[in-house]
Amino acid sequence: MKKISTFMLMALLQVPSAAMADSVEHAAQAAANDTETTTTADGSHDNPYTVAQLLAQREQLAASSNTVWVKASLLGLGDDGLGQSNADTEDADGKTVRHMAARFGDATDNFVAYSWQILGQLDMADLTNTSDLLIALTYGTDGHPFGNTANAQYASNEEPGEPHFSLAKVEGALTVTISNGLRGYHVPACYQVPEGIIAVKVSAGYSSKNGAYVNYTNFSGSDAQYVTPKNGAFVLMANDGTYPLTLSADLYEQTMSNSNALNPGTQAGLNAGTTKNRARLRFVNDGTKVGFERNSDENCTVMLEAKEEVFIQVSSLENNFWGNYAWENEQKNWIGWAGGSYTSDIIPPVAATQHLPAVIHNLQGQRLATMQKGINIVAGKKILVR
Repeated sequence: MKKISTFMLMALLQVPSAAMADSVEHAAQAAANDTETTTTADGSHDNPYTVAQLLAQREQLAASSNTVWVKASLLGLGDDGLGQSNADTEDADGKTVRHMAARFGDATDNFVAYSWQILGQLDMADLTNTSDLLIALTYGTDGHPFGNTANAQYASNEEPGEPHFSLAKVEGALTVTISNGLRGYHVPACYQVPEGIIAVKVSAGYSSKNGAYVNYTNFSGSDAQYVTPKNGAFVLMANDGTYPLTLSADLYEQTMSNSNALNPGTQAGLNAGTTKNRARLRFVNDGTKVGFERNSDENCTVMLEAKEEVFIQVSSLENNFWGNYAWENEQKNWIGWAGGSYTSDIIPPVAATQHLPAVIHNLQGQRLATMQKGINIVAGKKILVR
C-alpha cells in the first residue's frame, strides 16, 4: 500500500470531488424545500392561497364554510364570468336578470365566484386594477347568502344551484385619487370607506316651517368601516392623495342610503332626466371654487366629463330652486358647497360625529380665508357684512 504524502492529503481535503459538490447542493436544496414547507399558504390574509391550492381543498372548504383568502386576477364578469359588465338585463318576459358572477384566475387555473352585493352593476372599466387581487370567499351552496352569512336578507333564489365560491371581499381592485380636498364620486358597488376619507352624503328636502334645505351627512373611515350602498353618489373628502377602496359584502355598520339630492352619473356627456321642473347641477372642485354648477340651459340635464361624477338635482322654480331657498347668484346656476373641507394644512382628520369648522365662500363659490364685505356663504347660510 502506497503512502499518501502530506501535500496530497491536504489537496484532497481542500478540493471536494464532483460527488461531494452534488451532495452539498442537494442538501442546500432540501433545506430550501423545508423552508418552503414551513411557509405554505394557509388561506389567511397575510398568507393567501394560490388558485391551485384553493381548488385542491374544495371539499374541505365546502364542509367547513370557513372564509379564506386567495390571490388571483379578475378575468371577467357576467353569467359565465367572461364578460365586461354585471349590469342587470331583462329576459324575454321582461323579468330583471341579475348578473353576479366573476371569473378569477392565475397561470394555474381559474374559478367563478358569486356576489350580488359586490358585483351588481359593476363594470371592468370601473376598476383601476384587475391583477393580483386579494380575494376573500367561502365555498357556498344553493341559497348561500353571497358571503354574508350573518344576514339572511342577502340570500337569493336566483343564485346558481351548483356548489360555488361566494365572494365576500376584494382588495386592490380600486384606488381613488382626491385633489383639492374633495371629489364627487359614483360608487357602483359596495365599498368600505377607508381610514382617511370622509364620505359625504348630500340630501335635500322641504320643510313647511323653514322652506327648502340642503343637508350634509359625513361618514368617516377614521371612525368606522362604513360600507357604501351600490350605485351610490357621494362627495369624498380627504387629504390630497390616492386611497384604496375595498369591494365588500360586509353588513352595514350604519346605513349609508342613497340621498334624495345627490345623484350618480350614468355616462360621460349628457345626462338627462324626464322631470321637467328640475335642474341638475354638476359637482365642481377645481381648486378655486367648490359647489354645484348648472351647465345646461335645458331643465333636468347636465354635462359630465366622466360617468363616475355626481350631480345634485333640485326644483327649478322661477325665483327659487325649492320653496323659499333662493339661488346664490343672479344667473341661478350655482349652489355653494357647505359640507366642510378636509386639508392637511388646516384641518386634521375628524370622526363622523364631529362637526367640521365652517367654511366661507363668496357668491361665486370662491373660498375665503375670512368673511369680507358683502354677502358671505357660511355653512350654507348667507351672512351680510357691511
